[in-house]
Amino acid sequence: QGYNNIEGPVWHEGALYYSNMGSHQPDENGFELSNQTTIWRWVVGEEPQIWMEDTVAGTNGLAVNSSGDLIGARQLDGSLSAIDWQSKQVTPLVTSYEGKRFNSPNDLTISHDDTVYFTDPNWNTPSNIPSDTIQGGGWPGTMEPGQRVYRVTADGKVSATAVTELVPALRDKPNGIALSLDEQQLIVGGLRGLWAFDLNAGEVSNPVQLLDTPIDGLGKDCSGNIYITTTRDLPTRTDGQVVVVLDKSYQEVGQLEVEGIHIVTNIAFGGDEGKTLFVTSLTAPMDGDKLRYCGDAPCLKAGIYTAKLNVQGFPF
Repeated sequence: QGYNNIEGPVWHEGALYYSNMGSHQPDENGFELSNQTTIWRWVVGEEPQIWMEDTVAGTNGLAVNSSGDLIGARQLDGSLSAIDWQSKQVTPLVTSYEGKRFNSPNDLTISHDDTVYFTDPNWNTPSNIPSDTIQGGGWPGTMEPGQRVYRVTADGKVSATAVTELVPALRDKPNGIALSLDEQQLIVGGLRGLWAFDLNAGEVSNPVQLLDTPIDGLGKDCSGNIYITTTRDLPTRTDGQVVVVLDKSYQEVGQLEVEGIHIVTNIAFGGDEGKTLFVTSLTAPMDGDKLRYCGDAPCLKAGIYTAKLNVQGFPF
């Protein structure tokens, strides 16, 4: 079904793996489960191939832990799961908190000791899941509790961090998440901006707002710079799609513009030297019954963009 909403890229052993959301066709009864996702595998220079079908994958964010295992934030069953590279066996690590399934695990970051932090907004929850069985939360623009940032230790213990208690604005669709290079801070973005929290023994404190624009994906390089996909005013359009780069002190050092696309979603580093920045995107080609424009031209189809940098990055 082509590319619709590309998310969660991760580089592993010479290939980029990523989630392609919304590609499932209606069944014989006309029912279409919302936001099922395939996992694709792309070797640069070759045609991308479906690596895992949407009836099995159902992922958004992907990452690799210290043992090289693939860890996925799965919208399909509301889990944080390990996916075996060879057998493609999916093993849920955690699926619920205080008796209710997670909403729709979105993005994740993994520390050196394999502690996972992940965001759990309530969009992209499959359409057949009863609302009273999930964590909940409000519509975009509201700050009702229920959407959180969770911590999962290597032995599978899950706890809710204080992120959305300290910054209620992050209840409004928490999304991109990353650890600082020294793992002393947790950086979290959502519809209302980006914040950095001090992190000590798994506990967050002292939030500082870094950006006030809608945030999707985050990443970092080996010098500690942070890369953020977001929306900004540009000379050619008011909803310009950019990757903002902050240094390790969170001072802005530049931005990369992604022309012609509807929304930039996420980033990953890869390539032979780990210096290629991959940027994923989504597009909705129509705005109601009208063609959607990005600036003064119709939006391009969803795709993957690259930039060669002079610093090595983390692969996710």
